[in-house]
Amino acid sequence: MSLEGYDPELHFIHRLIHTISTYLLNSRIYGNSIFLNLLIFMFQISEFLRCSNLSERYSTRRKLQFAGNSSYVLTLPKKWITSQNLNNKNSEVFIEELADSTLRISPSDLGDSGSGEEKYRIQVDENSQPEEVVRLLLGAYLASYHQIEVKSKNSDVPLPLTITYEVKQITEKLWGSEITAQTNTEIRIQDALNASSMSLNDCVERSWFTAKNMLELSFQAIFTKDENARKIVEDSENTLDKLYYLALRQLYKASSNYIFASDIGIRPSDIIDYHLLIKDIERVGDHCLLMVGSINSKFTNIDLLKDLGEEIIEITDMAIKAFRTLDPELAQRAIKNRKLIVQKADLVEFTLSEYPIIRSILRMADYSADIGELVINRKVAADSWSA
Repeated sequence: MSLEGYDPELHFIHRLIHTISTYLLNSRIYGNSIFLNLLIFMFQISEFLRCSNLSERYSTRRKLQFAGNSSYVLTLPKKWITSQNLNNKNSEVFIEELADSTLRISPSDLGDSGSGEEKYRIQVDENSQPEEVVRLLLGAYLASYHQIEVKSKNSDVPLPLTITYEVKQITEKLWGSEITAQTNTEIRIQDALNASSMSLNDCVERSWFTAKNMLELSFQAIFTKDENARKIVEDSENTLDKLYYLALRQLYKASSNYIFASDIGIRPSDIIDYHLLIKDIERVGDHCLLMVGSINSKFTNIDLLKDLGEEIIEITDMAIKAFRTLDPELAQRAIKNRKLIVQKADLVEFTLSEYPIIRSILRMADYSADIGELVINRKVAADSWSA
């Protein structure tokens, strides 16, 4: 915010852009390239407005004053204090020492990574659909609400059982959330999560560890008819979903709070890249579930499917490692290996029962190549920054 005063029109535009960007970030149609380009455009405009607004500030030199034998006092500009609503006796600021030894001072509520909204209420009537309620509940979770209430609009009308069931199912997939009270007309969900307690990189690592295990067990299940392996894959879906939604929540908050972004180990400019990565990992888990559905099928080209299965595990692991280490050579190998997998698959006529397996393998190869391209883009950008 400018030291010259609060600009309500600029603030409104910035918040509108943030709201639209957040919707696209959370949307299931995010894989569409049109929406991806629009999201990137929105973040670019938001950053431009933020930088333009900050460029209006002035700098000043202030003297340190002694306070007692061991403390120093530095006064802050009155205009900034007023603009941030800090002009009362109990106001606090958040002070952070940066790597270059400079100090960054911000309102304490911005520095509080664990803060979130208090309560969000979802009203249900006879026209409410379960999927609509789930979308609202997910939105409230991603917005860091501490309490979420799903309540019948009419206190004499109970919640539909289909909605009650779906609310329970999705709550099990939300890290740190649990149902604390339930009647036939209301469900209360309490969230006790501190989203900064796990770094985003740790979240990605755990997500890939889970997805890779699902991938290995999926091929074990379909090729050896191992029911235990199939069950583990299905049970692992909740864990992967929890990590996915946690990562989304972190990215959502980081998009409007640069201090929180620093707390979870990323820069605001990393948000889109990490969202693409975590989404591709989540999609790998989805394909694992699809593949184990073919556990009772008979395969004609089983040797080729086994070979492609081993290759897809290797290429996806390679792409994730390339992202972690920002290694463009590994990324290029992942992209090239995707082409080799496609060429092998094109040489064979697969049966109808084999189609779900080969389709999933080819889609996961696409995701690995996408991650590889993401790594190359990040590397080029990093080189341009250091030039």
